[in-house]
Amino acid sequence: MTYQFHTDTDPKVLDEFVINSDQNNLFQCSSWADVKNNWDHMLTSVTDEKGNIVATALVLIRRMPLGTTLFYVPKGPVMNYNDHNLVRFMFENLKREAKKRKAIALRFDPKVMYRRYDVKKKDEVNPTMNEGVISFLKSLGAEHKGFTKMIAETTQPRFNAEMDVDPDYYDHLDRKTIRSIETAKKKGTEVFTGHEYLQDFCTAMHYTEVRKKIALRNEDYFRNMMEVYGDNALCMVAKLNLKKQMEMLEGRIAEHEEALKGELTRKQKGIHERGLAEDTAELEKLKADRETAGEDEMILCGILACYNRNMMEIFYMGNNPNAMRIRASYLLYNKCIEFCAQNGIHECSFGGMEGTLDDGLTVFKSNFLMNVEEAIGEFNFVLNPPVYWAFDKAYPYVLKTAAKIRSKE
Repeated sequence: MTYQFHTDTDPKVLDEFVINSDQNNLFQCSSWADVKNNWDHMLTSVTDEKGNIVATALVLIRRMPLGTTLFYVPKGPVMNYNDHNLVRFMFENLKREAKKRKAIALRFDPKVMYRRYDVKKKDEVNPTMNEGVISFLKSLGAEHKGFTKMIAETTQPRFNAEMDVDPDYYDHLDRKTIRSIETAKKKGTEVFTGHEYLQDFCTAMHYTEVRKKIALRNEDYFRNMMEVYGDNALCMVAKLNLKKQMEMLEGRIAEHEEALKGELTRKQKGIHERGLAEDTAELEKLKADRETAGEDEMILCGILACYNRNMMEIFYMGNNPNAMRIRASYLLYNKCIEFCAQNGIHECSFGGMEGTLDDGLTVFKSNFLMNVEEAIGEFNFVLNPPVYWAFDKAYPYVLKTAAKIRSKE
């Protein structure tokens, strides 16, 4: 087989190849280069002797000190990793381009699974896959980061939460998940969708930053992402109209009190007494929320997701820590999945997670028919060993310093 390598692939052609592959992901579609606009980039591909594309790679290029660069292929390249001739050809050419740009390394972490299983089977022995792919990549000279578990150990998380979305998915959710969704509705949660809710979403993200004492992306980053994806960006915000909900509760409390004055069966009396107690307690909490917020509306949580024809990626979610009892995050997550079901999007990625599978966010995600995707991991073709090892050792500290600076800002 004769192959040809290209560095100026048409974005639409590259995207179509990625979307139709079993390694489909937003990080390898051309729009991601516009999101990462502080990096240079290259849209590469390989065609066979008939001119058909058989491999693609969106390469992000970070400028480094002393005129050097770092080549990074997030969640790629996209190709048949069992075709050794193709894999060898692709990396030979990527390395050649990297050396032209004085890259200290060519880094990549393909969407090739090592394990994949229902989260409910996490304590079982789940079979491994693609060990031969790892061995072959090593034989080409790629250094494997290993089977890392923690997000901080690699550029992209090795573990990812994912859901296969069927039209009837709601019928298969756990009862406790459905109860949480219904609780959010019962407590007055309203969902708003549209780019005009960006600032409200940023407020929800700020709640998360304060709670976790971390610095996430700023409003400019989120606005750019939404502009890049356009109609394929989904900004959702859950809000509570405090005044309206308080008035509704006051009406229900009055109804309970009036009913308890009449003749009731023991069962009826118990229902009204419990309802009165619950509504009274919730009303007091809403009064406190209103006093804290200083206004009649409270932002509960927000989500920013982007999608292509076959998959959605939920990139960010922020929550108001003072309103967790309302369970709005369950309703908002379900709205995203519902959108997928209604639009024929069969895969919904909930994003990266710690490989221990026991942190709070992972536990939350597991309420939604979650699969654990454990990729084969991150690899590096090291092209300038002294500089690369200094960078690799210092990079985590650079990230922490940048986060602290953003936090102060």
